[in-house]
This record gives sequence, C-alpha cells and structure tokens, in this order.
Amino acid sequence: MYLHDVVKKGFFAKNLNKEKYCAIGNLYTTDGISYIIKNILANPVITNLIICGQDLNKSGDVLKNFFENGIDEEGKIIGCDKYVHSNISKAAADIVRKNVKLIDLRGKEGKLHGVVEKVGKKGYHFTAPLVLPDEKSQIEELTPEIVGFRIEGKLHEAWVKVLDMIIKYGEIKQTQHSLRQKEILDILSVIKDDFSLKPFFGLKQEELEKYFNSFFSDKKGEEVEYSYGERLFRYTFRWVNENFKAEMNFFINQIDNIVEVLKATPFTRRALASLWNPFSDIASESPPCLTQISWCIKSGKLYQTCIFRSHDVFGAYLLNAIALRKLQENVAEKLGIKSGDLIILSHSAHIYENSWKRVENILNSELRNKQVEFEQDRAGYFRIWVDKNKKEIVAQHHLADGRKSKFEFRGKAASLLYRFILNENLVSRLDHAAYLGKELGKAEMCLVEEKDYEQDST
Repeated sequence: MYLHDVVKKGFFAKNLNKEKYCAIGNLYTTDGISYIIKNILANPVITNLIICGQDLNKSGDVLKNFFENGIDEEGKIIGCDKYVHSNISKAAADIVRKNVKLIDLRGKEGKLHGVVEKVGKKGYHFTAPLVLPDEKSQIEELTPEIVGFRIEGKLHEAWVKVLDMIIKYGEIKQTQHSLRQKEILDILSVIKDDFSLKPFFGLKQEELEKYFNSFFSDKKGEEVEYSYGERLFRYTFRWVNENFKAEMNFFINQIDNIVEVLKATPFTRRALASLWNPFSDIASESPPCLTQISWCIKSGKLYQTCIFRSHDVFGAYLLNAIALRKLQENVAEKLGIKSGDLIILSHSAHIYENSWKRVENILNSELRNKQVEFEQDRAGYFRIWVDKNKKEIVAQHHLADGRKSKFEFRGKAASLLYRFILNENLVSRLDHAAYLGKELGKAEMCLVEEKDYEQDST
C-alpha cells in the first residue's frame, strides 16, 4: 500500500506494477491517518505501507509518529498534537502498528519501483477483519439558511468565533472527500493585530516555519499541481501558436508587480493577485482554495483582503492567516507603511465531521460561559441624556476619536430611538447595540418617572 500527501498520485502509479500493490492514494491531511488505520483493519492483508512525495502538510511526519509511538487512551498520537478518530481504540491501533511496516521514501522516490517489486503483496490476513464506522456527531443544526457572517477580533478570537458559527449554523453536507462537513457560506473575518500562537491552536513554531517555506517559495515539485508561493511569485503562463507549432512559457512575480503599482498609484483598486487558473483549475482534482488577494491603502495603512473559495477552518485557517499576515507585512514594509487589518472572506467555510468533537472541546474551554470583553466600536459611540425641558431622550453620535458627528436622535420611546439609530448604520458591534438598548431603556424609565438619568460608562 502506498500513500503520499500531494496531488498527482498518477505521477507515481504510472511506473508501478499494479499487481504488486493493494492501493494508492493521497494523504492530504492528518485526518487521513484514521482512514488508513480503519482500511487496514477492515482489510488486514496490508503489511507494508509506503509514503513518498512532497510532505507539504507534514501528514507523513504524523503517520511516522503514529507507527513509532502509538496513541494514548484518549486517541491522541503520542509525540504530537493530533488525534485519531474516537472509535479507534488503543488496542486496535497497536494491531496495525505491530503487523504493518512503514517504509518512508520521502526524498527517495527513485527507490520506489524497486521497493514495491521487493515487498509486493502478501495475500494473508494477520488478524480477523474489523470494520469500524465513521465518527458520528450528535450536534444539531440550527439555522442553515443564514448566509453572510462578519466577525472581528485578534487571530485567536476570530478563529474561535468562526468555529462557533460553523458549529452552530453550519449545514451538514457531503463533500468530494467522502467525509461529511458542516458548512456556512460567506463569512468575513476582520483580523486585527496579535497573531501570536496560543496553546490551544495545537501549532508549533517549527510547523509554522515549514509552512512558510512552502508558502513563500516560488518553486514546486513535479508531482504537485500548484503551490501558493509559485502562483504568487512565479506564475506561469503557457503560450501556444498552432500555426507555427510553437509554445513558450512566461513567468510573472505578482507580488513585485503589485508593490510597484501601489508605489506609483497608492489610490489604485487594481492591486490584485489571482491564484486561480481558469484553463486548468476547474477540472483539477485539487484546485487552490485561496483564489484571490487584493490590497488597498486606507488611512495610510495597507489592508489586505483574501478570498477562499473553500476553507477548512479547523485544519487550515490558522496557518493560512498567519502566512497571509506575514505576506501583508512584507508588502507594507516595501511600501514604507504600516499594515492595517487582514480581511479573509471564506466562501465555503467548513469543518469536517471527524473534527466536530475536538472543535466543541475548544469552544468549551475558550468561548462558552465567558463574557464579551469591552471594545470600543470603530463606528463611534453615543452620549445619551434626558432633555427635561423638552421631555425627550437624546442620543448624540460621536466618532471614535471623540469628535461629534451630525447624527443626533430625539424621542420619548427607547424602542423607536434604537431602530432609527440602527437604520443609520452607526453601530458595528453587537455588544454596542445591546448596550444602547439597555441605556435607552433606562433613560426612558427615568423620563417617565421624572428621575435623574446618568449614562453608564460601559
């Protein structure tokens, strides 16, 4: 049996004798390790497992860790922060580890043919077949027809909020990876400063550095369809002339070009990098998830907006965001300005079924039963008082920097006042809206009872 985590499995299969191996496939993420274990237990004739190819997501390292160290009673692979499915027992995992030999040919792909010919297929069962079902979740759907979400915060806050929205509002759907998902459409993350790693991320600095090496490299292996770095820093265009039977390849560094455009015209709306190739990606088995990045300068800062057609929020969001922030800072440094917010639009924001329980654990520890921390609304704030002469409630809008705006609201009923305020799009945070409702209601009660009103500071 032979697996690797890159795109073109046919690149290797074409030179192998089909009679000499049981199966060949892609190990895209560490979640696939659970399916390898289950498939071997259900078909216990596989005694050799070969991994090779570019290990972009380091799933090969985790697989090797599994065979060397096994799992603990909680299903965690010893020596790393990854888990197998909850219905794989330690005893079942050890059966696989005891009877299957892992052969690591990463970086030694030239030996693949000879190794496959040597080990071949054995044809005997080393244990009785054991069929383990997929993990099932009891998480209920709430309102799957809601689309278009917006969250804001530091990286750890934004990630947790996106996870929570998907778990709450995601529609349960099938995928093209034989695994169910919970999915919401079009969630906009506005991510502020503080991209530091938190313990509950499950990420290590060395893992991040390896991802950076791939993301910022303009090279890719032959067996890989694409890499983000290659499409950003060395996008290849192939020109073909049928009349002269000639073809040429052209290369473009999109980031260098964008820096020059922004230097020449800081007000431009054309600073955009495309990672989608309409000639090949629509039919590709693994097209890029990140399809577009655009930049705009606002208030002297560089803002970067990234569009994902498909976004594995539990498995990829953090690495994506941290690398994209580094890219944003690199471009801003070349322009001699500071970075603004990082904005990520996730069209299909999803969490795969095997991760639902782990996501719930994160939400229970990092979100549930906690209060929203006070943060000033960037859209401004309101000063509220009771005009005793006119017997009215007054709500005066101020900009975040303290300057008074032209928007003043007067009335006797809190329920009418807050509707007028919300209609003017002067509130961008839910906690600010809730605070306004509380204060306006208190002001109305003081007006009716002819008592003095004093606005709370928070």
